[in-house]
This record gives sequence, structure tokens and C-alpha cells, in this order.
Amino acid sequence: MRYGMVIIVVGAALQLMSQEEPPWDQVRLERILRYDCEPRDFYPEGEPPYVPLRNRDALKEFETFISHSGWTTNQFIEGLIFAFTNNITDANWADADKRCIAGRAVWKLGEINRPAVTNFFRAFCEGDSPRCKGWVVESFFPYTNLEPEVLSYMRTLCVQTNIYRAVETGVMHYMFETLDTMPAELKPAATNRVAQYMYFAIRHTTRQMAWQDRMLASFIPAYSNSLQRLDAMRYVASTATNARQRVRAQMEIDRLTALPTNQLNDVSWIAE
Repeated sequence: MRYGMVIIVVGAALQLMSQEEPPWDQVRLERILRYDCEPRDFYPEGEPPYVPLRNRDALKEFETFISHSGWTTNQFIEGLIFAFTNNITDANWADADKRCIAGRAVWKLGEINRPAVTNFFRAFCEGDSPRCKGWVVESFFPYTNLEPEVLSYMRTLCVQTNIYRAVETGVMHYMFETLDTMPAELKPAATNRVAQYMYFAIRHTTRQMAWQDRMLASFIPAYSNSLQRLDAMRYVASTATNARQRVRAQMEIDRLTALPTNQLNDVSWIAE
């Protein structure tokens, strides 16, 4: 009987050994990405409110993983980059789980304010990958203060319609969020740069031109009744492929042309 008990105990111990915790490696990171990380803009009812991107830090969120894995910060970033780039290949893109891992990985990269992430995002945008550049573009600038070189770079992306046409709205959202969360003393100059960028984008994007025009008028009051707005809306009315955009633009044209000429502001700086 005692011999039988020994066999049972040894067998139980071997079973426990076979169920040891899996290693903290790339496979485990991607499992976490698949099952545990919510998209950054999604919070179920009752969960914490939306947190601006500037105030997030995925490195803190993954402190346990980094500690147990022994990875450095750069190794962890490389793990996220691999989880993204490896799962957007032709071989993996057909798998919904792998697409989800790729999406979650780039979301988490967008919540890390480190040069290694910025450098990767820029290289990815300039590369020849046909997929997911929109995911990257929206995360490119929220940790900046919308410096002149940042807006200059966004202009280069704006004219690449194969990248930009699906993300205009998201880019504008994150630009406004960045303005709202940057140091107060930097806002006036950054606001003017964003206004100039938006005015430029109205002529170089293919969707939501009228929406961008209304948003521009909302935070640059002088633009609301201006010669520059009239000029931009004439451009949209004559070139937009979307009938709804043309109609909205024509409504602004009719309103502005009904005003006496001396009531139209000249905000020519916005077109620089």
C-alpha cells in the first residue's frame, strides 16, 4: 500500500512539473496581445474613461512581462515590432487572430514614447509594405509638440493618397488631442501650424474636405468668414468626387458670396 502511495505522489509531482508556467517569450507576448490588450480607443461601459495618447505608457502596462522575460526596453519594443511586421505578411494576414495581434502590437507601439518607435514608424511609412500604414500614421505625432518638422513631414504623407486617404479623420482627431494636451505656452504657435496644415490638407485629400473646413473654422474664428475659405470651398466644389462634399462646399460658397466683400477676412498666412 505504501509503495502504491509513493507511485501516486511521484506521478502527481511529474504532472505538476509538466504544467510549469510557459516561458516569458515572443510566443507569450503575442498571446497577451491577442487576448488581453484592448484597442486604445475602446473602453466598455463602466471601465476607465478615455486617456489621451500622450498620457499613456505601454512600458508600464507591460512591466510584469518585461520583468519576468528579462528583456530590455529596446528588446520589448523589438518584440512588438516583430509581432506587427511578421503578422502582416501575406502568409499570416488571412488569419484573423494574427491580424488582431498585428493591430494590438502597433497600438501598443503607439503608446511608447521612445526614439526606437518613432524611427520604426518613419521607416515603415517610407517602405513598400502595402498594408497598415494608416495604423502607423495616426500614432506618429501625438507625443510631439507639433513642431515645424513634424508638420512638414505630415505634409509629405498627406500627398501620398495611397497612405493617407483612409486616415484623414483620425489624423485630425489626434492633432487636436495633441494640441489640447501640450504645454500651454506652446499652443499658440502650434495652433497656427496645425491650421496651415489643415488648409493644405483640404486641397490634398480625397475625403472629408468639408469636415476639415468646418473644424478649421471652429478653432480659427477669422477663417469662418474669409477669402481663403471661399477659395478653398470653390476648389472642393469643383474637384471633389463625393457629391456630398460638393454640396457642403457649395453651401459655404453661397453663404460667403452673399456677404459684402468688406466683411470677408484676409487670413493669407493660413495658406503659407
